[in-house]
Formats: sequence, structure tokens, C-alpha cells
Amino acid sequence: MIRRLGMRARLTILVTAMFAIVTTIGAVAVVRIVEDRLVDDTRANAERILSEYLARIYGGTPAVPTVQPEQGTSFFFLDENGNEMSPDDYREAILDVGFVQALPAGNVIGTSEVPTDGPLIVRGNTVAGGSAGASVSVEPNTGMFVAGNGDVITYTLAPRAVDQSTAVDRGDDVVAVAQTFELPNGKRVRVGVSMPLLAVSDGLDAVRTVLWFAVPALTAAIAAGTWLVTGRALRPVRAITARTQAISASNLDDRVPVPQAHDEINELASTMNDMLARLDASHQQQRQFVADASHELRSPVAASRVQLEVGLAHPETTDWPATATAVLAEQRHLGRLVDDLLALGRLDEGGIGVTAEVDLDDVVGRESARPHAVPVVVDECQPVRLVGNEQLLTRLVRNLIDNAARHTATDVHLSLRRTGQQATLDVDDNGPGVPPADRDRIFQRFTRIDEARGRTDGGAGLGLAIARQVARAHGGDVRCDDSPRGGARFTVTFPVAVT
Repeated sequence: MIRRLGMRARLTILVTAMFAIVTTIGAVAVVRIVEDRLVDDTRANAERILSEYLARIYGGTPAVPTVQPEQGTSFFFLDENGNEMSPDDYREAILDVGFVQALPAGNVIGTSEVPTDGPLIVRGNTVAGGSAGASVSVEPNTGMFVAGNGDVITYTLAPRAVDQSTAVDRGDDVVAVAQTFELPNGKRVRVGVSMPLLAVSDGLDAVRTVLWFAVPALTAAIAAGTWLVTGRALRPVRAITARTQAISASNLDDRVPVPQAHDEINELASTMNDMLARLDASHQQQRQFVADASHELRSPVAASRVQLEVGLAHPETTDWPATATAVLAEQRHLGRLVDDLLALGRLDEGGIGVTAEVDLDDVVGRESARPHAVPVVVDECQPVRLVGNEQLLTRLVRNLIDNAARHTATDVHLSLRRTGQQATLDVDDNGPGVPPADRDRIFQRFTRIDEARGRTDGGAGLGLAIARQVARAHGGDVRCDDSPRGGARFTVTFPVAVT
């Protein structure tokens, strides 16, 4: 279904879909990051509250906290098995009370049951000029402590922290941290603080609400922007398409509009104009070719018809053997012309037929040995082997020899050499030569310079065109220069593919 849509619609759908996916993933990531940050902040706050309470314990006040630092914040207590304890159970566990009878001031009293590490939390009567809750000093390594009078005092050892505060699972709606303590009797308890996640939930709801409206709005804006931008970008393409649809064989000289921006569309329009220029040139060449071919074919047909009509009109005075000879000559010329046209047609199609290894020196030897109106001399003929169509290569050599024979004054000279991976064939005559202005034009079809305008002297003007077409079809070329013998030199070069 999407493939049936235009490029503008496909690009809009693709960009919008990609943006929607990316923004949705980004929104989920933002919510997750915000949630983690808020939870971390809440956990840090709970650890701060717990540390403040623990500072009270280390300071000698192991009481159950009664003041709530923040709304919704609560303390909890766990025994060594992880079971929850009530504040009273916690108080009884942590206040392991002992009794000491103190003697008059300055005397040393003691008992082996009193521990000697950690502060003693004193409860009861005034001791050593202090008040209830003051610590009694302990003599190191003696198991003794000093009291100020004979009052009975009670004491307990402060709990000892075992490890750092850790998170505790108290449900999904709160964040809880707890600290483990070891009591004087070897048992362990955990004191914790839990804080609600209501603020976190409210913050996440606000973020989700913003993203719920922002993501669709941004997606719609991207879709609209993409639709407008692609429409503007493809506007030159529509103009090119409309102009191309209007171009036909009758107006191949028209060109598509080229946008000013130097981008891919500019390159496309320029390429299409170059293609149209080549098509126009080819079309003009084909029209000229058809016109020239029609004219050349009409001449021998008309000449044969005229001679036959005259002979039939005056049969008693007609020299029929001479008439038949003249008509046969015209038909031979017509046959050669048809063969040349067929050869050009095959070459225009880009094919040279069946290829094989060809000894070009043998081709030159055979063609130079054919009967000619003037002598054909082979000055040099080195062995040259290449891959090609032997029939077309033979036609090339024959056309060049015949052309030189028609224009030379005395003879034609051939030379075939090989230099590295290139073979060179020179065909020289000592005729009038070719003016520099005409040296490229003579290879065009049906082109004859003024001296060879007559069909009896210059042919149809296709021989050199066929020679160049054959050479280029085999990866080479043919050019015309001045000959050291005074006339024209036609030089053919071929790449040697076989060593």
C-alpha cells in the first residue's frame, strides 16, 4: 500500500514514523531518569534523617524517636531475624540495664560484669556532680569505673554500629533505609526510616502529562514540516516531469528547466538535457541519414529505369548489350550501397557480431593482393593478432585501400606495425590530399569532398564512415593526416588484446 503512494507521502510517513519512535523512546527514557533521580533524592533524604537519629544514639540517647522530621516519614525497627519490632520492644532490647552501688566520692568500685569499652549510659540519681543520663568514666583495661557518691546508679552500654545503612523493602510506595546495630548482649537490631514516594509520583505525573501532549504535538509539527519541505524540494522534479512528458520526436530541441540550486535535482536536470541533446543530434543524424540514403538509392534505381524505358521505347535502335551492361553497373552500385547501409545499421546497434582471434597481417596481405586500378605496395607488415570480427576488419582495410586508389596519382602504400600493445596501419597515397578543414568531416556519412562528388569517382561517401565505425567498435580509431608521399595518410590504431 505504501509503495503506491508518491515519494512526498512516503518521505513524510517515514520521517514522521522515525521521529515518533525516537521521541517515544526518549520520553520513556526521560520518565525513567526523572524517576530514578527523584527516588535517589528521597533515599538520600531518608539516609540523612536516619544519620541524624543515629547521632543521638551515639551521643548517649538510645530512645525511640517521637518527632517526625517530615510529613509521612516514619521510623521502624527490625530484630536480627528481620521481623518488625514495636517501639517498646526496641526500647527493652536496647536498654539492657545494670545496677551499681557507689561508695563515697573518690573510692573505686567495680564489678567484673561491667564492660570496659564504649560509653556507659547512666540513668537514675545524680552522679559525680552531673545529672541523669551522664556517662561515667571507665578505667581502661581494669573493668572498673569511678562514681561520685553512694547512690545507686543504673547504666547500659550504647549499641555498636555493624555496617552502613542499606535499603530495605517496605513496599512500592515508600523508600526505606536501615542501620544494623549490635547490642551489648550480642543480639542485633535494625533501625530504619521510611519516606513516602508521593512527591515522586506527583513529579512523574507532571512529566508524563507534559510529554503526553508534547510528543504528539511535535510529531504533528514534524509531519507538517516534512510535507511542506519535501513538496518544495520536489517542485522542480514535477516541472521536469511535466516538460519531459511534453517532449516528443517533433520537439526534441526543447529542454527541461534546470533549478538554480546546485544539488542532485540540478544534476538530474542537466543530465536529462544532455541526454535530450544527444537524442536530438541522433535524431537529426538519422533524418539526414535517411534523406541521404534515399537520394543515393534513388539515383541507381532511376538511372536503371531510364535506360530500360528508353530501350523499350525504341527497341529497334537500342543497343541492348550496352544497356544491360549499364543497368548491371547501376545494380552493382546499388548492391554495394545496400551492403554499406546494412553494415552501418549493425554497427549503430553496438554489436560487431562473432569475434575471434584475427591475424591482421593476413587481412592486409589478402586485400593488397586483390586487383586494383593502381598498384598497391606493402612496405611493412609485422605480425599482429587481435580479437575482433574478421569480416568487418576486412571491410575496413578494403575501404581504405579503395579510397586511396581512387585519389592517388600512381600507387598506394601500406604499412602495418606493432608497438607494445598497439597496432598501427598506415594507408598512403600521392594524390591531392585532404584539406585540414575536411579531415574530420570526410568520416561523416554521405560526405564527399568536391573532387569526388560524382558517383563514378567518389562512391556514396560511406566507405570512410564505415572504416571509422569499425575501428571504434574494436577499441581503436582512424584519422587522416598528410602523407610523406605527398597525398593523404589514413592511420588506423588498434589495441592488441592477444600476445
